[in-house]
Amino acid sequence: MKKKNLLFTVLACLLLAGCATNPVTGKRELRLFSDKEEVALGANTRDSVIKQYGRHADPVLEAYVAGVGRKIAAVCDRRNLDYSFYVLDTDMVNAFAAPGGYIFVTKGILKAMGDESELAGVLGHEIGHVTARHSMKAMEKQYGYQAALNLASMVTQRDLSGMQKYTDYLTNMLLMGYGRDNEFQADNLGTRYALAAGYDPRGTVDFFRKLEKMEGGKKANDLQKLFLSHPPTGERIKKIEGQIAGSPGAGGARNERAYAAAVKGL
Repeated sequence: MKKKNLLFTVLACLLLAGCATNPVTGKRELRLFSDKEEVALGANTRDSVIKQYGRHADPVLEAYVAGVGRKIAAVCDRRNLDYSFYVLDTDMVNAFAAPGGYIFVTKGILKAMGDESELAGVLGHEIGHVTARHSMKAMEKQYGYQAALNLASMVTQRDLSGMQKYTDYLTNMLLMGYGRDNEFQADNLGTRYALAAGYDPRGTVDFFRKLEKMEGGKKANDLQKLFLSHPPTGERIKKIEGQIAGSPGAGGARNERAYAAAVKGL
């Protein structure tokens, strides 16, 4: 009887989550995972990422990053999530997002940035991956209904011990990127969010230009994973420049001094 009740609960969860409106596109789409399940999966992925890279031991810097991130999250398309932000203790130049609103930047990428508007653009890009549900869509495509049944059961029973397979898949995917079309979409969303939060969207372009220079320089190996499944940086720059052309917010905040003070210990 208990097994039947559990199965009924799991199936009910799937039916409730089964069809929803994508907050970014406004279109109805099949959805196999609830927000609660996404957050649980993201928390496990967060733990895996921090175990792999370590968390930078500077709570003041992390609080600064989180402050910028919260401004972006306040204007994004999934404001119901509780976003959290982490600085990873590695000089690798990268940033990524786990499901459910867990956002990571590395020491290396913070060193490469020049001001707060660049940070806002990068955080906006990563939040864009979350709002568009890129990682969860990949999970749905890779594992289908079986994963949804398994995860719903684990969350219902509060036993997440069987989640490692899915965590490993997501950890690898978020490090490698989500593919060309999804990266373009995240660029667009991130630029829009940064602009809505009061930042100069040209900061995003400036940072991508730095990445473009680094691609052929001494840090090329550090960037290998970052660019493996991303569109060419020059192409991304052109699209963002087209997006912000004539934008009334082009003179928004850059906050160079605040950024320099925050990262001076790196």
